Amino acid sequence: MSLKSLIQKQKPLTVSLISFLLMLVVVVVIGLVGGRHIIDYLQGRMVEHGISHNQEVLSGLQPMLERSLQDGVATPVIVKNFQEFIEHAQPFGVRLFLIDRVRNVVIADSRGGESLPYPMSGFLPGPVRQLSGEAIADLSRWRGSAWRSTDTGSVELLLLRDLAAPKDSDVQWVLGVSSDLSELLALMEELHLHLDVVLLITYGLIGLLGFLVLRWVGRRYESSLEQQVAARTLELEQAHEKLLDQARLATIGQTASVLAHEMRNPLASIKLALSGVSRSEGLGDREKQRVELVVGEVDRLEAMLSQTLDYVRPVVRDEVAVALDDLLDKVLALEEGLLAEKNLKLTRVKCRQCPAIRMDSEKMQQVLLNLLKNAREACPDGGEIQVSLENGIDQLVLTIANQGQQLPEDVQEHAYDFFFTTKAKGTGLGLGLVKRVVEEHGGSVELSFESGMIVAIIVLPMIS
Repeated sequence: MSLKSLIQKQKPLTVSLISFLLMLVVVVVIGLVGGRHIIDYLQGRMVEHGISHNQEVLSGLQPMLERSLQDGVATPVIVKNFQEFIEHAQPFGVRLFLIDRVRNVVIADSRGGESLPYPMSGFLPGPVRQLSGEAIADLSRWRGSAWRSTDTGSVELLLLRDLAAPKDSDVQWVLGVSSDLSELLALMEELHLHLDVVLLITYGLIGLLGFLVLRWVGRRYESSLEQQVAARTLELEQAHEKLLDQARLATIGQTASVLAHEMRNPLASIKLALSGVSRSEGLGDREKQRVELVVGEVDRLEAMLSQTLDYVRPVVRDEVAVALDDLLDKVLALEEGLLAEKNLKLTRVKCRQCPAIRMDSEKMQQVLLNLLKNAREACPDGGEIQVSLENGIDQLVLTIANQGQQLPEDVQEHAYDFFFTTKAKGTGLGLGLVKRVVEEHGGSVELSFESGMIVAIIVLPMIS
C-alpha cells in the first residue's frame, strides 16, 4: 500500500494530528541539537577565556621570578618568597606551581597539603592532554597549554612556561598555572537543562499554536471547498433538471403535435355527430344525458390537447410593456360570472405605482386564469378570494389567496409539478404551466397556507 493511498484512507483530523506530531518531533530534535550546539559553543568560548586568563596570570608572575634570578637572589629565597606569595591564589580559582626540571620535582605549589618539594608523579593524577586531545607523556618537558579531566568529571586547564635564567646558572624552572572550570561547566550544564526545557515548552506551544492555526485554516478551506462543491452540485442538479425539463417538453411537444393532428379532426367529427344526435326528437331524456356526457368528454379531450400545446409553447415577450393590473382586470372580468355562481367575495388591491413590464401577455393571462380557477374551485361557497399586487424591490409581487383547508405537505411541495393533480378529472397541466411560464420570465412561484388561507405568491422581475 502506497503512502498516498494510506493517507487518503485516514480522516482529516487523523492526518492533521500525525502531521502535528511529526512536525513537533522535527522541531524538538532541531531545538535540542541547536541547544547542544549553543552550549558547546559557549563551553569552547569558556575554554578560550580560561586559556587567556592563565596566560595573563603567568605574564604577571614570570617577569618577577626572572628578575629575581637575574639579580642573583638565592634560589631557596626565591622559592620561599614565591610560595608565600602564591598561597593566596587558591581563592581566586587558580593553582600556581613551580617545577624544577633538573630534579623533576615540584618546588612550589599554591594548593598545599604536601611537603615541598615532591616528585612530579604526585603532581597531577590521571593523564594530561594537549588541546588537540593527544596525551602528554612527560608534563615536565611540556610547554604550552594542556588540559585534564578531574575526578569529578570536570576540566582543568594548564599552562606551562620556561623561566629565563642566567647563562652561568644551572636553574631550569617551569612556571605553571591551572584553572578548574568545574563551576563554570556545571553552570553551563544547568543552563543547558533550562535551555532544553524552555525550548521544549516554547517549541511545543509554537507547534500547538501552529497546529490549531493550520487546523482552523484547514477547516475554513474545507468549508470553502464544501460550499463550492455544494454550489457546483446544485448547479449540476439544476442543469440536469433543466435538461430533463427540456427533454420532457420536447417529448410532450412532439406527442401533443401528433395528437392534435391525429385526434382533433376525429374529435370534431364525433362532437358534430353527437350534437346532431342530441337534437334528434326520437331520443329519450336518459339517452340525451348520455350523449351530453360523451360530448363533455370530447370537450375535455380537446381542452387537454390545447393545454398540452400551451404548456410546450415557448415564452415570447411582447414588444410593448404591459401592466399586470390590466391583465388582472381582464381575467377577473372573465371569472366574474363563475365567482358569482359560488357566491364568492373578491377582495382586490391594485398597485398604482407598479410599472408596466415586458412579458408574454397571452401566456401570463393564462397563468392568471389558471390561478384564479384553482382558487375558485378550492374555495368553499360563500368564501373569500383575495388578489393583491405590490411593488417590491426591483420586482412585482402578486398574491392570490383563497379560503380553504390546509394542503398536505406533499401537495404543497408538488402542486406546480408537471401532471401532478388531486382532481379526479384534472390534467395536472394548469399549475405546471403557471410554474414554467413564471420561471421563464425570471420569476418564482410559491404555495403556502396562512391563517386559514391558501396563498399563491408570484414574484416577477421588473423588465421594462
